[in-house]
Amino acid sequence: MASVTVRQLTKVFDPDQRAAVRDLSLAVADGEFLVLLGPSGCGKTTVLRCIAGLEDPTSGDVVIGERVVTRVPPAERDVAMVFQNHALYPHLTVRDNLGFALKMRRLPRADIGRRVDQVAKRLRIADLLDRRPAELSGGERQRVALGRAIAREPRAFLFDEPLAHLDAHLRVELRAELLGLHRSLKSTMIYVTHDQVEAMTMGQRIAVLHEGRLRQVGTPAEVYDRPADVFVARLLGAPGMNVLTGMAIESGGGKGDGGRVVECGSLRIPLPSGDYFGEIQLGLRPEHVGLCGVGQGVGDAAILIVEPLGSETLVHLDAEGQRLIARLPGLVELAVGELVGVKFERRRLHMFDAAGGRLPVSRAP
Repeated sequence: MASVTVRQLTKVFDPDQRAAVRDLSLAVADGEFLVLLGPSGCGKTTVLRCIAGLEDPTSGDVVIGERVVTRVPPAERDVAMVFQNHALYPHLTVRDNLGFALKMRRLPRADIGRRVDQVAKRLRIADLLDRRPAELSGGERQRVALGRAIAREPRAFLFDEPLAHLDAHLRVELRAELLGLHRSLKSTMIYVTHDQVEAMTMGQRIAVLHEGRLRQVGTPAEVYDRPADVFVARLLGAPGMNVLTGMAIESGGGKGDGGRVVECGSLRIPLPSGDYFGEIQLGLRPEHVGLCGVGQGVGDAAILIVEPLGSETLVHLDAEGQRLIARLPGLVELAVGELVGVKFERRRLHMFDAAGGRLPVSRAP
């Protein structure tokens, strides 16, 4: 096992284009499971490939353990990378795929056989050892790819969206297996995904990337409950945070609201403090938005869409041009076009400034 650190990492593929990764610094502790999360094209796979040695950084350093490996060949970094397309050798059996890297290291045949058998038993693929990849299902092929990485006993594991091509049931199953492997192996794992559910359920910490820059690093709870900016707020959650834009004005008399409210379409939202002026953005998680009778909340909104999901219902609302979503428990009978009141707890309110999307106050009291 080993820690993994990138220091001021920058990668530019074309001098005439923007950098894929810009001045990124990140430290992954020995034995940590860290998730790199972001949309397609944000630079997360480029970071992973620079760590693996498959890409050379334009500037910056990669450190594994205490060793700077920025210019060290991939084979000498002692890391294992698992790709979303499995990357198995089609002409080799599962047994030979699992033992290929060990054979290249010229390990004794008995040691190779022992490791292969142990890994196959751990991943429940012992009955597949004599098959070739074409005879396996997608989930079985991904287990073989995981097994090939485990058999190497590397200092760190790098995962590049390994579950992206699997169906929903298999993704849930293999997520649980990966977490079990991390607990038992106690290895450093860096996992790339664009799926915020994978990030929230798997990562001990999440590093959010956007346009090649690191936007926030923290535990799943920290990133979800205290997003650093509007981008992170909208990325995390399914659906993401509602972000409303309005002007902070004098409330006209109060009720302990600090003397100021933000007008967002038909909603008048009291601020927890009177220190905010001008344009402001307010964030509310869908699960913190409730519905009530007309005229009984912070304003009224029209129902645009009702999505019954069994255990919950998503209600899409329009408050005179301001769109928001409410997540309500259970199945709720509501009609499209119906006018309803909107309510929420003020302590659940997030505040962002208009210019940079940063949080002037990370959470209302």
